[in-house]
Amino acid sequence: MTTRSTPNGTLLQVLTDTQSAMVRLFEHRAKALGFNRPQWQVLSGLFGNDGMTQTELSEMIFIARSPLGKIVDKLEALGYIERRADPDDRRVNRLYLTAAMSPLIEPVETLICDMENAVIDGISDKTELLEQLTQMRQRLGVFLSRELATT
Repeated sequence: MTTRSTPNGTLLQVLTDTQSAMVRLFEHRAKALGFNRPQWQVLSGLFGNDGMTQTELSEMIFIARSPLGKIVDKLEALGYIERRADPDDRRVNRLYLTAAMSPLIEPVETLICDMENAVIDGISDKTELLEQLTQMRQRLGVFLSRELATT
């Protein structure tokens, strides 16, 4: 099956352009809070998932391990994340959010909510849109895992 470009572009083009614009808007608005998008991806990935390894987090948020390590180093230096040794395997560190994150969660979540509401304003079924995009992300994660496992 051949993918043909429409006047609006291919699915890949539209999703990439949308994601890029969302990141630029987030970066602009989050600058006052002292975050950039990759840092927030890491922090939001740890919400409710304290104790993950960097490898687990990397797979969950789709950031390669090497750049993720640098982001974690920066967030640890800022006091937002701490590494703790795994009690069963001293070679493994687990990641935890610190109390310093608590006062920042609500302002960032408000920023994101306001941004999303502005972007999807006028779309009739927002819940369905988010569900469909979530399904796409999950399928892409499965495809990516399969392909990386064979190389």
